[in-house]
Amino acid sequence: MASNPTRAMRELEVPNLNEFDRQVKNNPSLKRDWRFVYGFIKKSTDNCRNIHLEMERLRSENSQLKQENNSLLEKVAIYRRAARADYSAFPDEILLAIFRAALPPAWLLYGTRSVAPYALDMLSLDIRTKCSIAAVCKSWNRVGTELLYGRIILRRITQLPALACALENRPGLGALVKHLDVNCFAPRGYTKLHHGETQRVLELCPKLSHIGFSPPSVIPQLPFSIPMINSSVTSLEFGLCIPYPSILPILKGLSPYLKSLSFTIPGVSDQEHPAITFPTLEDLHLTVTKESVVGPHKWLAPKLRRLWIWEILRQSGLGFRPIVNAYGRSIIFLRIHSTSCANIQQLLDCCPILEYLTINSSPKQAMAHKNVKFVDIICAAILTINLSKDNFPALECCRNLMWVRGALQYIPQIPWDAPKAIYREFTDPRSVNGGAFIRFSSYDLSNNEESDVSVSDYASDSDEEDLLGSNDSERDSDYASDSDGASCITVSDTGCLLDEFYQEEQWEIGRDEALVVFSRTRS
Repeated sequence: MASNPTRAMRELEVPNLNEFDRQVKNNPSLKRDWRFVYGFIKKSTDNCRNIHLEMERLRSENSQLKQENNSLLEKVAIYRRAARADYSAFPDEILLAIFRAALPPAWLLYGTRSVAPYALDMLSLDIRTKCSIAAVCKSWNRVGTELLYGRIILRRITQLPALACALENRPGLGALVKHLDVNCFAPRGYTKLHHGETQRVLELCPKLSHIGFSPPSVIPQLPFSIPMINSSVTSLEFGLCIPYPSILPILKGLSPYLKSLSFTIPGVSDQEHPAITFPTLEDLHLTVTKESVVGPHKWLAPKLRRLWIWEILRQSGLGFRPIVNAYGRSIIFLRIHSTSCANIQQLLDCCPILEYLTINSSPKQAMAHKNVKFVDIICAAILTINLSKDNFPALECCRNLMWVRGALQYIPQIPWDAPKAIYREFTDPRSVNGGAFIRFSSYDLSNNEESDVSVSDYASDSDEEDLLGSNDSERDSDYASDSDGASCITVSDTGCLLDEFYQEEQWEIGRDEALVVFSRTRS
């Protein structure tokens, strides 16, 4: 038994614990084995207890994790429901910021307002995007409506009473209108309608900040009157056809409030061009035609920052230098659209703090300016202008832009005469120092030799104003011709526009009749 204690332990038979204790005391080998077995049992018991405690802890932890997991699943379900249905829960200000970033920038739409849109142009894309936003849901409809009514362009005379009726029936819409361009031709018999409905629209738009009048033509024998304009308007635009005597009283009345002004230099003498002070004017857009005689040199605009000058039709006797000399000391932006840029350096010399220059052709003579940072040259040919650091030490970027298929195209292949690495090519059209200050007249669009879009490519006229007074189901059919009275207008031997049917009668259309015409042209 001594030689095999384990076997002795296995073969040990005791009737009770007392007998077992007596034998262990009398047998040293058995005593030693028992101590080992006892220690093993005690250790195993402790391990079992620890395992049991660990299992209980794991069960408790698992139960807690299940509860947390269920809670997270409930939150995920809530978030999923919110994600499916609550994009509309974003504040209108955030939605407006997002949607405006998705729309074409305003400078790219500027020159397309006076021509009929066609399917692929920027203006049609802008309108379709706004209509799509408004059709998503109720809250997006609210934001889309604000985008649609924020900038309205009227190209047909019957759209005026339709707009007035829409604003009268829904009073909240008037407060959304910020920009309004009345670019519609008024045939004979529509003069009172044009004046009265325009006045009514202005009364219904208390927050209007821009108003423009750029009709494609006017009838010389008919008076063209512009209604009273609220002092809230800070931006005025008048097209080529608007007579200067109609503009002058408005300029005198709104001169303290204007920040932007666009008009055509008239064919009047210097004595008929009064001195006016524009204390807050920042943007001035001047168009020079063959009839233009003298620029607004007597005007005072101490805060003017940006100046646009367009010369169209043919070179007139009016030079640019007197105009630039009158305002050049304060401007930081200059756009010259002329058939000749031979004297561009003389203009630059009049603008000591100029930072941004835009011209439409490459000047034959070298240019230089110490403060110009950005140069845009809009022409079809690759420019050959000297843009070295010696001539333009502050220059950061230059773009050569040309019209292709009715749109701007950036040509980065510019023959720098200095290492290209020192220049920063600029391509973002939304930056303040980029395309934000490029504005194109309708003349730029209609006289683009590079464009291969013909008149037959233009579809029927549609814009946000076509949606006025209509419900969502009517929007898709909201198209009409460019002019309601175009079919009855002819040209006399003297070149004046004549009405075929109403040369003798003093007939004037009423609102109800105009709305009927509007409804018919939309169907």
